[in-house]
Amino acid sequence: MSTAPDEGADADEVRLDYLDFQRSFVLLSDFRSGSHMLKLSLGRLARMVTPAEPFNHRIALGDGYTLGTFLCQGGKMPEVMTEGHDAVQRFLSNFYRYMPPQRSIIIDVKYSQAYAFGVNAEMVHPMPVPVVLEECVKLKMPVVHLTRRDLVAQAISLMVAEDSGEYLVKTGDSSDGGADVLRLPAGEVLRRTQQMRNARENAKAVLEALGANVHHVVYEDLIAEDWRSSYRDVLRFLGQYADIPGGFSSPTKRQNSLSRVSNLAEIRAYVGSRDPSLNG
Repeated sequence: MSTAPDEGADADEVRLDYLDFQRSFVLLSDFRSGSHMLKLSLGRLARMVTPAEPFNHRIALGDGYTLGTFLCQGGKMPEVMTEGHDAVQRFLSNFYRYMPPQRSIIIDVKYSQAYAFGVNAEMVHPMPVPVVLEECVKLKMPVVHLTRRDLVAQAISLMVAEDSGEYLVKTGDSSDGGADVLRLPAGEVLRRTQQMRNARENAKAVLEALGANVHHVVYEDLIAEDWRSSYRDVLRFLGQYADIPGGFSSPTKRQNSLSRVSNLAEIRAYVGSRDPSLNG
């Protein structure tokens, strides 16, 4: 999918091509929000490039150009936290060297990863904002903001994935057929759910403060009976016009972590007694 940069490329030179920005958009979301499903589906439908999360420092070196690659790179480099804007521009300059030409690019950013290059707290905007998103908005990249209504299900999905170590299941993979059933502490689910709500609302406020060009989409709409209309809305927002075949299915399986939890009714009741809106 991605290619290595030219051997003769100067790692210290920052080259920004605005045609690259015009073919890029940000997919902003929290973990376990269905971002892989949406990203890989758009890649298959509209032949968009779907690199690994570029600002994820946990991704192994060699899997495209990521934050880990950037931090290991030699030469004169701006300080990530004190020269964040320059660092983001240098990062993007190198990132695009790995991308194939012409095709549109999905830049997958999780909420926490948006803060990888620090915060602009000079109050140029109504609130402090993460430098990564600030630079992307400056470069006129549209933002698709993906969320989930059912935050309890999202929190459970994350906790189950952490327990199993399995974060992505491809369509046709039946590896979860004999998975163990878990009993999760209701108090911890509530804490995770509240944390996810805080992150979602903060992201909305940041995008509004930046004046970003945003399309909001909800995971539950992407798996609803009328899911095609939600995908068409996203494609239209991005200026991509692709046919959705009648037999099309997502490259990843729908998240079904709730069936792995033995005390789901107890968790729903516990969360509902404290904040019913979190149950979606």
